[in-house]
Amino acid sequence: MRTLVELGEAPPPAVLDGALGLALATGSALRVTGPLKGADLDIAAAAVKLGDPDAVQAASERLSRPGPVELALPHPRAGMHVLELTSPGAVARALWTLPWPLALLGKPSELRLLGPNHAEGQPSFHDLRLGWAPLAAQFGLKMSLELTQAGFGGDEGELVASLDPAPALISLHLVHRGLLRQVTVVAAVAGGRHEAGLEAAQQAVRALRRQGVIAEAERVPMPVSPNAPGRNRWAITAMAEFEHSVVTVSELGPPPAFGDGGAAAAVGERVAERLGRFLSRRGAVDGGTAERLMLPSILCAAGLGARAGPPPSCHYTTSEVTEGAIELATLARTAVPVRAIVDGESGEEGVIVVTPAAPQ
Repeated sequence: MRTLVELGEAPPPAVLDGALGLALATGSALRVTGPLKGADLDIAAAAVKLGDPDAVQAASERLSRPGPVELALPHPRAGMHVLELTSPGAVARALWTLPWPLALLGKPSELRLLGPNHAEGQPSFHDLRLGWAPLAAQFGLKMSLELTQAGFGGDEGELVASLDPAPALISLHLVHRGLLRQVTVVAAVAGGRHEAGLEAAQQAVRALRRQGVIAEAERVPMPVSPNAPGRNRWAITAMAEFEHSVVTVSELGPPPAFGDGGAAAAVGERVAERLGRFLSRRGAVDGGTAERLMLPSILCAAGLGARAGPPPSCHYTTSEVTEGAIELATLARTAVPVRAIVDGESGEEGVIVVTPAAPQ
């Protein structure tokens, strides 16, 4: 009998995404409470499309209605998948979630993610490419990211992820981040003039230097349609490279407006403050990244995919324990044979360990 992965009402995004990833990877049924809206609905529909594109419309209609819905996700297929993700934030969530069940197939795949790829409160493209992709590689998933068109807010964009997985996921052990090697602040500009984005990056550099952190700024272009409303938009991403890990934070610049004064400087200050807060604590990764690392850690410790020998364990430290990580640990223990432990109080530094379950 198949395992049923059951979620309560309105789970945090990382928990819903983790449950979708687990259901895709294991063939488990997933019970959610509708209606799903926005990015939640986009991610659920994209998960269905990985295995059966013809089932997407019916699944979306069921998930859009109130009440419990039991979703039997078809097994994903390797190859190229074009996914329409119209809600802000859905592109990043798809990139955090959907490559892992595809990686277990041991064959190359490609995800073409259509929709806004730069939204408030969500990582920028460079945040994902410089921070998330190197962590995925530590699990044995080579992930090459290409931004073919920047989409800000609700604008149409396109991000392409080429996935080249190892035959089986490799265990992650990231306990000590090591010494800080360098910090780079990248100003990514989508068309038009670049002064505001570069000013924000330089302000972040100055603010970090006041904290005793040597940083450098650089500017890069982002492709954008000549007629796109998002022309003249920009984002800055600060990347801290340690001996054993990379941590990134990003912020978007505001839409162009007459007399916006010190808006660019304020964005730079926020980036420096967020990175400084991480640097003031221990932990190899930040809290948001830690909860997103739960899914591949669970799949690895469960021994899924073409693996010879006993499944390995995963072990990493975080600067902040999140409620999402705690809920995912509980969910994992009900869905697959693993022991997932989050050692630490919510909001505090902590350690996450995911191991195969002890033999009965």
